[in-house]
Amino acid sequence: MPLSEKQLRQAMQKVLAAAAKRAPKAEVFVGLESSRRAHVRFSRNGVTTSGEIDEAGLTVSIQLGRQAATSSSNQTDDASIAALVERTARLAQLAPEDPELMPVLGAQPVARNPLAFDPKVDGLDAKARAALVHQALAPGRSLGLSTAGFLFQWSGLVGKASSRGLSRVHPATGLQLTVTARTPSGTGSGRGQFYGRRLQGLDAAAVATTACETARRSENPRRLKPGRYTVVLEPAATAVLAESLWSAMDQRAADEGRSFFSRGEGQSRVDESLLSPLVTLRSDPTSPRTPMLPFDAEGRALGPQPWITAGRIDALSTSRFWAEKTHRQPVGGHGGFELAAGATPRAKLLEGVRRGVLISRVWYTNWVDGPTLLLTGLTRDGTFLIEDGQVVGPVNNFRFNQSVADAFTRCDALSVEREAANDAETVTPAMRTHEFLLASVSEAI
Repeated sequence: MPLSEKQLRQAMQKVLAAAAKRAPKAEVFVGLESSRRAHVRFSRNGVTTSGEIDEAGLTVSIQLGRQAATSSSNQTDDASIAALVERTARLAQLAPEDPELMPVLGAQPVARNPLAFDPKVDGLDAKARAALVHQALAPGRSLGLSTAGFLFQWSGLVGKASSRGLSRVHPATGLQLTVTARTPSGTGSGRGQFYGRRLQGLDAAAVATTACETARRSENPRRLKPGRYTVVLEPAATAVLAESLWSAMDQRAADEGRSFFSRGEGQSRVDESLLSPLVTLRSDPTSPRTPMLPFDAEGRALGPQPWITAGRIDALSTSRFWAEKTHRQPVGGHGGFELAAGATPRAKLLEGVRRGVLISRVWYTNWVDGPTLLLTGLTRDGTFLIEDGQVVGPVNNFRFNQSVADAFTRCDALSVEREAANDAETVTPAMRTHEFLLASVSEAI
């Protein structure tokens, strides 16, 4: 069984007591997660594996001046804690000095976020999971398509404690269902997904139906030449570009002159309007659309954080070390973000597009060039030709080479509707943008 909140707090205090005995002058940080994880995997319209596990993840960091080491374990009994502390202390004594090492955090007030935990998710048992998968399998079976997917459930407690008095524990849940459908010909593919912290809103049959309908529509694609196109990105594709943009928003990289957000060495482009005025990006742990833990990996309290407002850069992520060095306040540590909705119904994003491409999803993305935010990746699970404002048929997949900054600069419409299409803590609308480089044809389906 997972640890109760009382047991988890007691375990963290045992670690701190053992560390104080072993290294009285050390600073100590403890992270402890106790959770129940369960899954059902299915393929070819049938269940292939299922499982459930209770586990603990204990991490201990010991700092001796500028020397530090971190060790982890999945055991929380007294003997295992003592052994873990001993090992970590020995490693810290051998570690080289780290000039960027920061002291552990002390106590600070953090309000609980009730949206991060759902007792209904926590209460899902094997029978309930099987029922959800049965619903997800029904559309593929009835339409003669082959479906595969994954149902994942997580619930537990996340704790942080330190030798300076930090002590907090927070419950959380997570739920994920993904379904991929393939046509018998092997030429059509589609995907549906649900990501959330709460059971409410999950319609397993609807997720699978979306995958099946996209697979049927994408069957027997025609050949389309590479080039620069107006593209309409579904929320799952928009999310990958937005995540890439957000991950590059780092104050240190900007100050050091190695970022798109650099004005020059020692200066950043915060407060500059760099993107389309439609683009507003923010993180908010208390938002019902993106409920997050109210503290970061170091235990630091998190609140609402604007990153981009109407295309203007509000802030860049700033570590505690860089904040102290540059006389700023630390910024960031959030698990996700919201890209604000636009004013265009999703179905009307195609209007006015003389010739373009509808992209359902992208994957296998990698940076090509950081300073220009040039990203490469592949389309998949439904790529379609748009002519005169209408989808006229499926086309082959592509490798794209595209500056994320340019994509969000040339964006001229975002949908009213939004989805958590890649992560429970990331919500995005669909997006229309222009001069998007589909650089070469991909033969993959």
